[in-house]
Amino acid sequence: MDEAFERKLQEKLRSVYLILIKMGASKEDAEDITQETAIQFIQYMEGIEVEFAQAWLYRVAIHKYYDLLKKKKTHKTYILAFDMHQLFNYETPEHFLLKKEVREKVQRALKTMKPKEAELLLLKYSANFSLKDIAQLFDTTDKTIKTRLARARKKLIGLLEEK
Repeated sequence: MDEAFERKLQEKLRSVYLILIKMGASKEDAEDITQETAIQFIQYMEGIEVEFAQAWLYRVAIHKYYDLLKKKKTHKTYILAFDMHQLFNYETPEHFLLKKEVREKVQRALKTMKPKEAELLLLKYSANFSLKDIAQLFDTTDKTIKTRLARARKKLIGLLEEK
């Protein structure tokens, strides 16, 4: 393995680690899953096409996380952390409190959604994935992801307006 490839792989694995943390994994679990994913990637990298490598890493890590949740039977505590800085561009005390309140409200609403819906929202709005990247991750089309994302967004807005 050359040095440039190693650096690129470490960069992608760091992104995977951060997504796992945002999905609610503990630091230790995220580290373990990321390491297992890296080992599995190295074992199978000859059979993975270069343009799908990133999607492969995310898909494997997310599935490992779901498996861990099933083992721990804590799937209901699935928490997502949205980047609230995308919603607000200012930092006054009033806005800080408002951001905190909105963040808590969004997290409560996300907990009531199906995990796949919440995951789509996280990947699009927190990890800033493109529709194409998400489609590769879920092994489907951009159009399907766009439709699912619109439904998930509508559901989230409905849940937020209800409360």
